[in-house]
Amino acid sequence: MKVLAIAFKEVRVVLRDRMTLLLLLAAPLALTLVMSLAFSRVNQGDGLTQIRVAVVNQDEGALGQALVDVLRSPDLGDLLAVTQAADPAAARALVEADQAAAAVIIPAGFTERLVSTPDGTGRLEVYGNPGRAVSAGVVRSIVERFAEQVSAGVVGANVTVRQLVESGRLAAAQAPALAPEIGQRVTVAAGQSELVTIQLVAAGAQASGRFDYLAYYAPSMATLFLMFAMMSAARTLLAEREAGTLDRLRASPIWAAELLGGKVFGVFLIGLLQMAVLILVTHFFMGVAWGEPLAVAAHTVMVVAATAALGLVVASLARTSGQANAIGSTVTMVLAAVGGNFVPRLAFPAWLKAVSYIGPNAWGIEGFQSLASGARLGDLRLDLAALAAMTVVFLGLALWGLRRLLK
Repeated sequence: MKVLAIAFKEVRVVLRDRMTLLLLLAAPLALTLVMSLAFSRVNQGDGLTQIRVAVVNQDEGALGQALVDVLRSPDLGDLLAVTQAADPAAARALVEADQAAAAVIIPAGFTERLVSTPDGTGRLEVYGNPGRAVSAGVVRSIVERFAEQVSAGVVGANVTVRQLVESGRLAAAQAPALAPEIGQRVTVAAGQSELVTIQLVAAGAQASGRFDYLAYYAPSMATLFLMFAMMSAARTLLAEREAGTLDRLRASPIWAAELLGGKVFGVFLIGLLQMAVLILVTHFFMGVAWGEPLAVAAHTVMVVAATAALGLVVASLARTSGQANAIGSTVTMVLAAVGGNFVPRLAFPAWLKAVSYIGPNAWGIEGFQSLASGARLGDLRLDLAALAAMTVVFLGLALWGLRRLLK
């Protein structure tokens, strides 16, 4: 009961502070609207709603034409505006002149090299416009998806040829001559049904293929301001010590573990309340679809727990509330930048995508985007496990460091 009393006191203090409520609730809602409207305006006609792509197909085989068919498929018609370029130089020139977000270059002999050589090597080029990094990232993701399907088909072709030889249906002497044809058939068959139904799930694409910026920035801004809230709430431990109220609490019949547990649980409740309000407001007043309620609730709890634990780590490292404010602001902005709070992670290079997983931001946003795209609770096993691991590690470090406050 003492732990709960201390926790609820922390919540009441926040609810009585109008400036804090403005920061925790009004600011993320306002920024969500501004960011979504601004990016939708910037990308109107040439952004994620209609990405202009230049294609050069120098391949004479089936795989090159299969990729062209994918890019021109009706399922991607609302997303991509594909134009045929005469040669690679002309395609790159369109990108450099800002007349295309990216150029997809299919080299000569791509199909033959892929299905005939032992290592199955083949190279597709995506020439992206650095000024349209998000749009170029979408094109790259589609081509990467195509390459994954083709790779699976090549493996299937090799297995097919080997099984035909072993079963006696194909003579070993005939295998080299028939392997390219078999490989080409198996490769195309393995990938086409998947390739024409590509969905940009990680980027928050809707069924129409259009990018919904409001659906992306609602969870993005919510997690960003959750970090601000958790850093601020954790900093109150240091502020109370400087004001002398922590010593008065220690003089009361409260164990140190109860005092620290109440403070930690109070920080968690503040974050949970903030996220609940933002989710409900954006859903009922802005039309944002968050996904299955139970899965959203579970994911929200883990995001808040990991972020609150991180805020407590910052408080444990600082000596004063001023230091905690400086460290917390720095950590928040760095993790927000690499975690995709400002720009969708789809536009990041591969190495930055990997780095972005160091904090709860990327896991949180990615999980919410998956839920909005139809994922269930079971589909978030990796996200929930990562956030749980962060919570345990951060909380352990924080509790070890916060012991000095109670001495």
